[in-house]
Amino acid sequence: MAESLHTVLSKSHEPKLPLAERSELSIKETQTTYRLRFGKRRLCVAYQIDGKIISDGNKCDYLILAKQDSIAKSDEKWKSIFVELKGKDVIQALRQLDATLSHNLFNHDSINEVHARIVAKAFPANGSNTAFELEKRKFKRKHKDCTLKQVSSNQPDIMP
Repeated sequence: MAESLHTVLSKSHEPKLPLAERSELSIKETQTTYRLRFGKRRLCVAYQIDGKIISDGNKCDYLILAKQDSIAKSDEKWKSIFVELKGKDVIQALRQLDATLSHNLFNHDSINEVHARIVAKAFPANGSNTAFELEKRKFKRKHKDCTLKQVSSNQPDIMP
């Protein structure tokens, strides 16, 4: 059985939130908070990417790994949730998420679901910011297997 991404990361990086069974978790930076709720308790861990796992170039703030239900121990699968906490610059957030998802380290066999979250205090009104809409379309074309979602700070993001 190959090692999971969590096992690989834990060998050289201290998690922001240790591996534990949780029904929800939250990550806060300055005045922006990401709250994630699971449909049921599951093993999960959070790693700080910015300045810890990746120190140069564009990168998002955090990676949350949540263990999937599996029948066999040899079939260990995880959800990866990449999180960028922003005040307002949501276009830069997309670029940071794109750069992180494009990093070879995170393209791992143990990941069978990929999610990206932009967490901000404010988002442009729908359609009024064409630059943001264009950047979102570009991101979705490049990362077809990733679900991108905008989440307001402190609003729960519910994931089964």
